[in-house]
Amino acid sequence: MDLDVENVLIYVDDAVRYDTIADTLSSFGPTHKTIAASTHTPTSFGSLLTGLLPPRSGIHSFKHTVPHDVRSVFDIDTHETSMGAKGGMNDGIADIFNSPSRTTIEEANPPFVHVVRRPGGHAPYNGFEWDQYEYASETADEYFERISIQPGQAQTDYKQGVERSFEEFQRVLDVLDERGLTDDTLVVYTSDHGELLGEYGFFGHTHAATPEVVYVPTTFIHPDLEPENVDDLFHHVDLVPTIADAMRHDIDIGQTDGFIDGGDRETGYNHLRHIRYGTLADPIERLIQLTGGFERTIQSIWDDDGGHVFVEGSQITASLVYLVLLLQKPFGKQVRYKNNIVDSYKMFTPGHESYGLPGFDKHEARSKIDSILARKAANTERDIDDATVEHLEEMGYI
Repeated sequence: MDLDVENVLIYVDDAVRYDTIADTLSSFGPTHKTIAASTHTPTSFGSLLTGLLPPRSGIHSFKHTVPHDVRSVFDIDTHETSMGAKGGMNDGIADIFNSPSRTTIEEANPPFVHVVRRPGGHAPYNGFEWDQYEYASETADEYFERISIQPGQAQTDYKQGVERSFEEFQRVLDVLDERGLTDDTLVVYTSDHGELLGEYGFFGHTHAATPEVVYVPTTFIHPDLEPENVDDLFHHVDLVPTIADAMRHDIDIGQTDGFIDGGDRETGYNHLRHIRYGTLADPIERLIQLTGGFERTIQSIWDDDGGHVFVEGSQITASLVYLVLLLQKPFGKQVRYKNNIVDSYKMFTPGHESYGLPGFDKHEARSKIDSILARKAANTERDIDDATVEHLEEMGYI
């Protein structure tokens, strides 16, 4: 990327599918089909802001903090680094990165690297207060309970939510222009993961790695960049080296797993270590512990045309957790609608699935994943309070 900018704005709209907004974004700047690092927000942010794949970033959940030997964009000492103003789940992301400075784009002082997270297509679809990342009237769980057997309405709500959030993004671009910062700021628009809208019997994103959840957009916006759809594949870990290359100052970004502009990337890795934030009813919880505890990991490799997905863990425990979910609202109501039980069970429990027409077979995929996992790092886990657990459960996380 042939730029020499002073400032960087990283704007992450939550849960935005590539197929929902890519055509709109391509009129703003070069837009890449991007492989998300995870189906879970904190894990994806870990890769977006460190340039490391999830096994190396050490961030698997809202319980984790960035390890002391891992650098993130908040460690760039030549710039004022900050995250969006306090509110909602922005606080959870800030905690992961050891509470960086908080401000707004109206008040960020050049030279800056500023990170913003906004609702995008997160549930409840089109149901947020826009001055803060907070629910307008109902939680994600309440919304899904109401909408579970109305996928058409959910898809309409989702599209409207993404459009409304994108209007807020355009307002931010106007702020940069009003401040006279457009020519000296690289703006990046991306998402942490996509969203399922009734496909395979699911709504949401955490439970499964599918094309709808894995593929997100990344757009680079600057007056010197031509708007277009870019054929080259991109990955979350490519963001840090790409913005570093575009900045005027030489900055220390540490080691990364990414490439400038995505390099000649052919595949990308998506990883979920399934972390439970709460507990189930006592008899069920004790039974889960007797069967070895709930350890479920989704590992997948993707190219532009599809991917291979491997779910690992205990078949017995995963089946038990799935049964509990099936009996709960709104998850069970979603899955039972149109009788998606068999397909969703196969996706949730250990095994292999392929999607689309990836240009590599199951064995090549497994080899690539094993090579990545061999480099995993230790992680730092912390306790989260009851209020945070409740908020996470309201957002649709287990």
